[in-house]
Amino acid sequence: MKKAFLVICMMTSVFLMSHSGGLNKDGCHNDRKNGGYHCHRSSSSGIQGIPQQNEFKLSEGSINTRWCESRGGIAEFRTKDGTYVDCLTDTYAVEAEFDNNWKEAIGQSLHYAESTNKRAAILLIKRQKSKKDYYGELERVIIKYQLPIRIFVIDL
Repeated sequence: MKKAFLVICMMTSVFLMSHSGGLNKDGCHNDRKNGGYHCHRSSSSGIQGIPQQNEFKLSEGSINTRWCESRGGIAEFRTKDGTYVDCLTDTYAVEAEFDNNWKEAIGQSLHYAESTNKRAAILLIKRQKSKKDYYGELERVIIKYQLPIRIFVIDL
């Protein structure tokens, strides 16, 4: 019963966590919930090739785009619900998130999986500056509630 309740809560809260648009020409927007500004799609005038890390701060979007291309996926795939899957492969609907946003990634990955009839996955971007074991926290929740989510990890 606890598992069913958790899944229902996650599925209903995902609509609060995901957004359907409001992106500017570069695929970015202000994040009203957490503050700041972030991007979902690379700009049309994007940099060719892989830039050096010291040229600019790596964004979630740029990391996701390169990772997705390396897997033969489609970056920023628009779902039937009007939300964007960070990477859609033949098997997975992948939500890319920095490690400290792992809780948000659970709901979004399940929503994207349902919307695309693919398996849920999270691309967890582990930052060197992270003081906590966010991967361990994410893994504990997935195991405890037997969530059907695959985790891919990138270490920065």
